Amino acid sequence: MNGFWSLVNFEYKKILRKRSVQITLLLAILFTVFSVAGTLFGSYYVDGKPYESNYDAMVKDRTYARALAGRQLDGELIMETVGAYSGIPKSDGKYFDTEEYQKLARPYSGIYSIVRPVFNTYSRRFNMEDFQVLTKEQADQFYITRRAQQEQLVEQTHMSAKAKEQVLALDARIKTPLTFSYTDGYTRFFVLINTLGLTAAFVMAICVAPLFSGEYVSGADQLILASKHGKNKLIAAKLFTGFSLAAVICLVLIALSYGLSMGIFGADGSNAPLQLYEILLPYPLTMGQTALLLVLCTFFACLMTAAITMLLSAKLKSPFGVIVLVGVLLIGPMLGRISHTNIVQYNLYRLFPTQMANFSSAVNSIQYELLRLVVKPYVFLPLFAAAVSVLLTPFVYRSFKNHQIV
Repeated sequence: MNGFWSLVNFEYKKILRKRSVQITLLLAILFTVFSVAGTLFGSYYVDGKPYESNYDAMVKDRTYARALAGRQLDGELIMETVGAYSGIPKSDGKYFDTEEYQKLARPYSGIYSIVRPVFNTYSRRFNMEDFQVLTKEQADQFYITRRAQQEQLVEQTHMSAKAKEQVLALDARIKTPLTFSYTDGYTRFFVLINTLGLTAAFVMAICVAPLFSGEYVSGADQLILASKHGKNKLIAAKLFTGFSLAAVICLVLIALSYGLSMGIFGADGSNAPLQLYEILLPYPLTMGQTALLLVLCTFFACLMTAAITMLLSAKLKSPFGVIVLVGVLLIGPMLGRISHTNIVQYNLYRLFPTQMANFSSAVNSIQYELLRLVVKPYVFLPLFAAAVSVLLTPFVYRSFKNHQIV
């Protein structure tokens, strides 16, 4: 066993000593830091003059949201918000620039952003002017209207009757009225998770691509495959190195992103309902639970990418070719979009690594259906990625083991 860990240690040193890998890892960390804090740079301008910095705006909105935290989002709070927005004069759409918005309505902007989507229709977008004349009856029936919207959205999908029933049953478990909370730390993390997954997977590919193909380039494959441990322990050590390095890179970047999001924007709202971020989502989850599920989806997507990378590395003779192909696999699906009207294509599309590491994929209301089972996407995606990783591992092993020495 000591021999195995010595081989793993050797593989790690061989990878991490490369200047290109060190620079890549450093750039990934810097990019992650910038991604989290990037929205706080710059200022908001009114009439060509800076009104407030983005950081000051975040602090102000956080103070306003925390002042409302703990209140039930019911008809009373909605009408209180309507009253605040009613003070905004008619404008050409730039009501954010008005003094009335800044003094009266802005403290309730968090409530407005939650309520407005419920009253949207396919034919008309519910705007600020509509909100100003919202009636008490409409406010009191907010959750009834939301449920009707949910039923309509689910019915318009092409899921089976069983899947539709399950989604609506999940939605019925959401405790209403919702309790408002400040959640921007979590919502920032949700927004970043897709970029984070892409970054982790691509950095991992750069590090792991030479794991097998680099031996072909250097000619070391002849020595490895002819050695005592070349066809068993050393290949196993390489596989362990690839998967463990992918796991470490992914977890470090996730921890960095999560820690910065909570530290900069605030860690409030762990137990707040997910619907404060997306009011029409049907899952009875908290923000903290959702963050954990997104981490799991991203983590296993990265492991699946590592398995694919190592398989390509074992088959191709150039690390550069491996990186190019993995780059296409990661970036290609992000350049297009598949309509959810075709359930099969849409669900297959979400199985690409960068789509797995996506908020809208993990908590989408469209379920996976397999052998009469209905599986929630945030359960199916990591299980699928884990299964693919396990299934590809023997192929990686055999591809390198059976490599013909020239």
